[in-house]
Amino acid sequence: MTKRAPDFLTRSLIHFPRAYLSQQYGFHCTCDVCSLPDDLSKASDRRLAEISRLYGELATWSRGKITGAEALTLIRKIWRLEDEEGYWSERGQLAADAALVAASHSE
Repeated sequence: MTKRAPDFLTRSLIHFPRAYLSQQYGFHCTCDVCSLPDDLSKASDRRLAEISRLYGELATWSRGKITGAEALTLIRKIWRLEDEEGYWSERGQLAADAALVAASHSE
């Protein structure tokens, strides 16, 4: 079971290193993350913060603080938000967590 939320770096935190690289080295990043318009960047930040919060809540299942049904609902929400964000690296672990929860409960 996922023990803690992944450390998501919000795009607003990217502005500091980006400014430093620009000032110190004249480097201007044009990657997809750095070139997002402000409104899309803020929407992404909100999704990433919500994903992190949901992972934290999901971690309480192993301590009996939420039911199996609640854990599966959280997993579905995380899955949807990660789809929207284009973030798939946690998919295998998330699917394994869902299988563990399902196998542990008959609800």
